[in-house]
Amino acid sequence: MHEVHFRYAAARTLLAPFFSRATPGIPADPAAREAALQAPLRVLWDRSERGGVNVYEAAQEVRGLADAVAAGVVGASRVPDDLWELAARSGPGGEPSALQEIAAYVDTWQASIDQKLAAAEPTVWELSQRFPKLTGMLDLYFGQDGIALEEDLSDEDGIGLYVATWHPLGACSWRFSPVVAECAEALALFQDDTTLRRFFADELGLGSGSHTSWSAWLTLISEVLTTHLRQEHGPCSWTSGREGHSPC
Repeated sequence: MHEVHFRYAAARTLLAPFFSRATPGIPADPAAREAALQAPLRVLWDRSERGGVNVYEAAQEVRGLADAVAAGVVGASRVPDDLWELAARSGPGGEPSALQEIAAYVDTWQASIDQKLAAAEPTVWELSQRFPKLTGMLDLYFGQDGIALEEDLSDEDGIGLYVATWHPLGACSWRFSPVVAECAEALALFQDDTTLRRFFADELGLGSGSHTSWSAWLTLISEVLTTHLRQEHGPCSWTSGREGHSPC
């Protein structure tokens, strides 16, 4: 079932607004359903622009869920438990016909995408999806009961713990460059310390070490990781078919 869980990752993102037990599940009313789907659809669109899964793949996964629900108990093994349970507790909103309607709507959603984006005000959850590596690192190492805080380390040494986790595995060029890129995106998107603090600290509950300035904190993270890559690994190399390959 581990493989099945990840095969439906796009559908899980699409249906994210309905997983909370504070909601009754997937609404049967199309207007309410489509309004709730806007944020996850923008997340999926953004991922597709970065080379990730797209909205059409999410629609196809929802069709797979609809087919499994239509098959009854025997269909339960075809889809992840969380999606099966979501459909079951949603009543009419989780019936195969409603799920097929969601998939059909998603297939048409990307029309006039620029107008949709221009009119949208993103949600906190939606924006947080742009920073999965950065927020994961900050939560584990500098969040409440974070590893770096338990060790009473300097900020640089705290980031060094993160480096030490991956360096022995030889995966630094794969692990660190996305974090550096997310730091740069956060600085470009939020721009000033007040907005950075409001988003990362107030909304997401993440820590900034001993720094009061989030712009300085993100810059430090980027510098420490980039310095490690330069000193320990050097520039990334690649194979083009005209020369031998050597790993980064």
